[in-house]
Amino acid sequence: MSIVSKLFKGAAVLSAATMLAACTGGGGGSTSTYGAYYSPTASVSQFVSALNSIEGYNADGSYVELYTDETIRSTYAGEDDWFVIYDDKYNEYKAVSLQYIRSIVYYDYYSNATSLAREFRSIERDDINFGDINGDFWGDDYEVVDYDYWTNTFIGRNSGFQYEDEAATTDVSLMTAELEQKEFIKKAANVSFAFNVGIETSMSLVTLGKKAEELVKKSGGELTTADELALTNDLQKLTGVSLAEVMAAANDQAAQDDLVGKIADKIGTSASNLENKILPELFGLQLQ
Repeated sequence: MSIVSKLFKGAAVLSAATMLAACTGGGGGSTSTYGAYYSPTASVSQFVSALNSIEGYNADGSYVELYTDETIRSTYAGEDDWFVIYDDKYNEYKAVSLQYIRSIVYYDYYSNATSLAREFRSIERDDINFGDINGDFWGDDYEVVDYDYWTNTFIGRNSGFQYEDEAATTDVSLMTAELEQKEFIKKAANVSFAFNVGIETSMSLVTLGKKAEELVKKSGGELTTADELALTNDLQKLTGVSLAEVMAAANDQAAQDDLVGKIADKIGTSASNLENKILPELFGLQLQ
């Protein structure tokens, strides 16, 4: 059996995943199984940056600018975690509930701000097409606002609420969650730079490392068959090839080369980088 085949076998999966966990040092994230996700620890800056990122591909060059962070919408508990942005896409100011964006459900392989931003834009388009051009009907989740120079506040077009600047948040659990999310993004960025892969791929790698680390701790150092299968399935989704494809290429060098090229294309790198850097340095595997 070739070393490529071992990538999807239990022993190699354990070695690869634990080495990855050591490389990334653990950290936040979720599994890499495709399905419904949300971003319960998303920060304002991450959401705004993700909106900027997806709008950057539009021909009109739209951008989103954070105007006010942590605004007070009302005196009622739970209604004060809002922020205001200037949205060049629609040439208007918007107030957005932090709790709302953290509850938005989207479909992907892991929890991430980019998919969150895309889903927000999709919801926004649906609202506009339905006739709610100023946000959701009552302005409970997000709404267009206008600046009032007399009061130095933003006024919601749907709700009529005033949005006033708040100096800083004192929610310790909120700050802790945001720090954990920032640490996850930092690790993903380091992997992206070190191994020359896209940020989404590096997020999946860091997530896989964290998952493996937790499974190893839970099992006392030796993975169960179920654990190995779960990690194998995650690796298959990450690489875009099935175990059957790997096994079929076990004794065929040309097929192995094709397989390496296919995996490289899936994770967004070159076959040379995959074979000479990612596999040996990140997974501890050498192709023969």
